[in-house]
Amino acid sequence: MKKIWFLSLFLVLCGFGATVQGQSVPNVRVILPERFRVLTNQWFDLRIEAENLSSPTARVVVDIDGDNKEVLNFAGALEETSDNDSNSSTLDKAWTYRKAYFATPGIKTIYVYIVDGRRIFGVATQVSVQQFNLQSQKSVIVFIGDAMGTAYRDASRIVAQSTGNRFREGWFDELQQMDKMPVTGMSMTYSLENIVPDSANTGSAWTTGNKTINGALNVFPDNNDFRYAPSNQQATKQFALDNPRVETLWQYLKRRHNYKTGIVTTSDVADATPAAEGAHTITRSLLKDVAKQYVDGSINQGNQFDVIMGGGLEHFNARTVSNSGDTRNLVTELQGSGYSYVQNRTELNAINNSNTPNKLLGLFRTGNMNVAYDKLGLVRPTDEPNPDFGSFTNQPYLDEMTEKAIAVLNKNNAPFILMVEGASIDKQSHPNYANGQIWDNIEFDKAVGIGRTFANRNAQALANTLVICTADHDQSMSIIGAVDTNVTNAVQNVISILPYANGSRPNGNVGSENRIGETSGFPDYLDLNGDRYPENTNRFKLKVGYRTGDHTGSSVPVTAEGAGALLFYGYFDQTDIFFKMAKALTINTQVLDEALSYKRGVDVPYFSPATQLLVEKLGGKNGVKVTMLENAPLFAPRLMKEGENFCLDENDKH
Repeated sequence: MKKIWFLSLFLVLCGFGATVQGQSVPNVRVILPERFRVLTNQWFDLRIEAENLSSPTARVVVDIDGDNKEVLNFAGALEETSDNDSNSSTLDKAWTYRKAYFATPGIKTIYVYIVDGRRIFGVATQVSVQQFNLQSQKSVIVFIGDAMGTAYRDASRIVAQSTGNRFREGWFDELQQMDKMPVTGMSMTYSLENIVPDSANTGSAWTTGNKTINGALNVFPDNNDFRYAPSNQQATKQFALDNPRVETLWQYLKRRHNYKTGIVTTSDVADATPAAEGAHTITRSLLKDVAKQYVDGSINQGNQFDVIMGGGLEHFNARTVSNSGDTRNLVTELQGSGYSYVQNRTELNAINNSNTPNKLLGLFRTGNMNVAYDKLGLVRPTDEPNPDFGSFTNQPYLDEMTEKAIAVLNKNNAPFILMVEGASIDKQSHPNYANGQIWDNIEFDKAVGIGRTFANRNAQALANTLVICTADHDQSMSIIGAVDTNVTNAVQNVISILPYANGSRPNGNVGSENRIGETSGFPDYLDLNGDRYPENTNRFKLKVGYRTGDHTGSSVPVTAEGAGALLFYGYFDQTDIFFKMAKALTINTQVLDEALSYKRGVDVPYFSPATQLLVEKLGGKNGVKVTMLENAPLFAPRLMKEGENFCLDENDKH
C-alpha cells in the first residue's frame, strides 16, 4: 500500500504537482454515505465520480489509511465510464470498483486522487468496518409488520385479546405474541434524504446497515440515474440497475457461511420489503428485474433464497420482451434448481416431516395476497371494498407459511436467516381500511407466535435462535376509543379525508359529526370459533382515525427474544439492527442471555386471577348455605344510548 506522503511525492516528481490557474475546479465525490459501515469482508461497490474535467485521459488513484493497514480489495471488475452526468458540454468520468471489501476491522480512510492533466484533486471519506467472526451457527428470524407502529400493535391487541371479556378494567388476560418478547427498543427510521421513509430504504437499512434514498434497494444514487425513464423502461433500466451496491446480511451469510436464507410475505414477493433481502436497484418499481435477481443474483451469483413465498406470480411466469426484456419462466428454472413449487394452501400444508423439501417456492396469486379479513370470509363494512380473489381462492395464512418456511430452512438443523412480512398492515392503511389492516396485524402476530414457539422449544434452541419483531416505518393511525355501532350514523373509522373533532366547517361551526357513537368502556368482540380472529359482528368496537394515507416519520418499536436479544434494548437507528444481528452471531451471548433471564426472574410478575373463582360455587359457614356469585365490576361504564347525541361542550348543544 502506498503511503500518503509517498503518493504525494510521486505525483510531484512526475510533474503532476502544479495546478493550472484559470481553469475551473472539477466536482469529485465518493459515492458512499458519510456514515458508511460494513462488516469485515462484506462486499460493496466503491464508485468515484469526477465531473467538469479538463483532460480525457484523467485517471484515479485510491489509497487507504487507518486501522489495520490494508489495500482496497475488490473481487469484481473495475469499471470506467464517461458521459455519465446530465451536462453533455463538460467532460466527466466515473470509476466503480465492484465487490470492494475490507478484511480487517477499524476506521478506514479512503483517499481518492484524480489526476486531471497537470492538475491533481483529492477527496477523502471514512468507513467503519466492524469485525464479523461467526462464533456458532445461530439462526435469525426477522418479523416485519409493515407500517406497524405503536398504535397498530395496540389496535390488534385490543381487537384480538378483548374477546370473551378478556380485556377488563384496563387489563388483558393475555398479551399478544409480540408483546411477550422480553426485550423492547425503539428504532428511528429516517432515510438518507427524508424524514418520512418508504419500505425500500428502510428495508435496506436493516439488511445492509446503511441508509439510502426513498425507493432504493441496497444501492446508492449516482450521477446517471436521470437517464432511467419509466416510460421507456426496458431501454433505460440499465441506469437503474448499475448503481453502487451493498451486500445484504442474507447474501453475506449465504456466500461466506453457507446459511439457508428465506423471505415470506403476504405481498408480491418482488415488493420492497422482501426485495430488500436480496435485490439491488435504485427504483423498487422494477419488479420483474427483482424477481430475476432472486434467480440469477446481483452483487453475488446464483439463487438468493432457499425459501420464497408470497404473491407476485406474474413476475416469474408471465415475462415478455416488452415487460421484462426476456421470455424466461423463472418458476420452471427454480424447479430445475431443486425447488419444490406449491401454488395454494392445500399444497403448502401437505408438506410434513416426511416430505420436507430442501428448497421451497410458493407463489399463491398474482400481485399481493388477499388479506386475512377476506380469507376468513368476514363481511367488510361499507367504507371498505369487497375482496377480489380472482381464481386464487385457496391462499394460505402467514403463520402457515412461516411454519413451513422454518421447517424447510432448518431441515437437518441447518442455520438460517428468515424475513417474514405482514405486508397489508401497510397496504390496507394507505386507503384507511381499518378492518383489513387490523385483522392483518392479528394474522402477523400469529406468525410471530410460530417463530417464538420454534425458538422456545428447548433451552438449546433459545440459546441459538434470535427472533426480532419490528416495523419498517409507521403510518398515522391513532386509537380514539370505543364506538357504539348501534347508534345511527356512528363513525368507527375516521378516514384521513374527513374532518374530526374541532375541525372547522365551511360555515364556521365546530365539526363534531365524526364523534357520533363514541362511548366509554371496552369493546366486546366475539370469537365464537376460538381462532382468535374476532368475527366483527359485535356492538361495541374499537374506534380509530387516520391523519394521512401515507407513511410517517415516527420511530417504531423493536421487540426481541433469544440469543443476544438484550442488544436490542434502548433507542437506536434502524441501521443498527443489521449490526446488532451480526453482533449476536459474532459473540458468545451467554452472559447477555443470563442477564436477561435474571431480569425476567426478578421483574414484576403479570398477575392473572384464577378463572375458577368466576364460576358459581357453594360454600357453608356455621351451617348457613352460601351461594357464590360472580364478582360485580368495580364500576359500570357509561354506554351511549341509542339515538343519544354527543356534545363537545356547553356551546355545542344538539
